[in-house]
Amino acid sequence: MTAERSQHDTPPMTPAEVDTGRLEDEIRRTRGQRSLLVVLSGSAVGTLVPLDISELTFGRDPGCDVRLGDDGVSRRHARLVAQPDGAWRLEDLGSTNGTSVNGEPIERRVLQEGDRILLGHTVLKFVRQAEIDAEQQARVYEMSVRDPLTRLYNRRYFEDRLQAEVAYARRHRSLVALLLIEVDRFPELVQVRGRPLGDRVLAELALRMRGQVRSEDVLARFAEETFAVLVREIPPPGVMVLAERIRSSVERLRVDAGEGEISVTVTVGAATFRGSAALTERGLLDAADRLLCRAKSEGRNRVCAESIG
Repeated sequence: MTAERSQHDTPPMTPAEVDTGRLEDEIRRTRGQRSLLVVLSGSAVGTLVPLDISELTFGRDPGCDVRLGDDGVSRRHARLVAQPDGAWRLEDLGSTNGTSVNGEPIERRVLQEGDRILLGHTVLKFVRQAEIDAEQQARVYEMSVRDPLTRLYNRRYFEDRLQAEVAYARRHRSLVALLLIEVDRFPELVQVRGRPLGDRVLAELALRMRGQVRSEDVLARFAEETFAVLVREIPPPGVMVLAERIRSSVERLRVDAGEGEISVTVTVGAATFRGSAALTERGLLDAADRLLCRAKSEGRNRVCAESIG
């Protein structure tokens, strides 16, 4: 089918009327540039979603352009629409749990560099950058969120996820828990046996703890000898079971020290909150730290857990 032009339509530009200098500048500016979404949570963390078509839908439905295996995501949850100026507009499609950008619920919003999008429990980051090999980009991203020694998530990634999970729990009044896990008397171990053995202990502990948590939980190296586990939708008794499972698993661990083996223990503080307007990242961290200090004062190699709010 062809379209007919009205006699009132503006005639098309002739080549002489095109500002070729400006056009070439625009081509140079945009060549090699693309927009991407980087998955920041779940089993697909680090996955890149190139925005290379004019509209993408997100949801659990097999017909969506980006299918998310997340029970908090609606069948057709949201869509991204390319704008004439090269920007991208995010629109919620009447989802059950809503769509948020940087912790703020939205119906529609034009995305800015670095925006963090929350769909259900899935966090994605919007980036514009020079086009490079996707595998290389995935490796670069993976390096940026992992602790180089333990290969667990690093504190920067943990704090991003903590912000997202607290915002979700606050909005839906759901459960969120934080476990802080400290290696008992680790400074003394390093002082007496040396840093290489200390590093080996941390790496072995990380591997052991990874086998105790769910794929959707966030296990991170929080500080020198402290690990953190961020857990959602587990009631307080289940959090206590998880914490005790981690503690007892580490207690059974034996680490090769060159001449024989050594054992280590951990102490755990676990705080569980029901989401409310009063819940904050700082409040959750302080509560878990207070419980960790209580467990240490009671003799270490133990769990102190509490449900708050």
